[in-house]
Amino acid sequence: MILRPSPSLSSRLLSTRTFRPPQTRTFILPSTSQRLTVSRNLRHPPSQLFTLISDINSYSSFVPFCVKSTVTSTTPPPDSLPTTADLQVGWGGYDETFTSKVKCERYDGGTGGVVTADASENGIFEVLRARWVVNDKNVDGGNKVEVKDKEESKVDLEIEYKFANPLYAVMSEAVVPVVAGKIIEAFEGRVEQVLGKR
Repeated sequence: MILRPSPSLSSRLLSTRTFRPPQTRTFILPSTSQRLTVSRNLRHPPSQLFTLISDINSYSSFVPFCVKSTVTSTTPPPDSLPTTADLQVGWGGYDETFTSKVKCERYDGGTGGVVTADASENGIFEVLRARWVVNDKNVDGGNKVEVKDKEESKVDLEIEYKFANPLYAVMSEAVVPVVAGKIIEAFEGRVEQVLGKR
């Protein structure tokens, strides 16, 4: 007596399988710097908001992950606006100090200004720049626009960055895009704390 496997079993055992290599995930890393931007309309005069933004010594009291903030040089009095500053950033076991070249330009007539900080000279980032722009809400693209509240301002924050190490870019892929939003939310809280809620 000869035992033969059932046709369905033999066909499964004898069938040839196509070899497929394991799937891999490819990360396409940006060759240029990335930008994060966020804007807010705040019901405070632009001159007051510019003063808060240029007060870098206070950043450690409200900017997320900023452990220490120190202005190391300023323009001559009476303005004494920062020209260089150190920001110590830390969370978990990570701790790094970034030295920034700072430029503060106040618009004529107290209608706001621009604060730029460039900390690109460090080992983690090839590019790391933050740019705050405060405008009188009555100004839109350089043209005067009539609005009801003369003390409303528009604040724009732009962060430009590029990691020196591609591994950092991959590891921070999910975290970095929310940073600008967290910073401007923290700034809104600082505005309420110092200038009051409107």
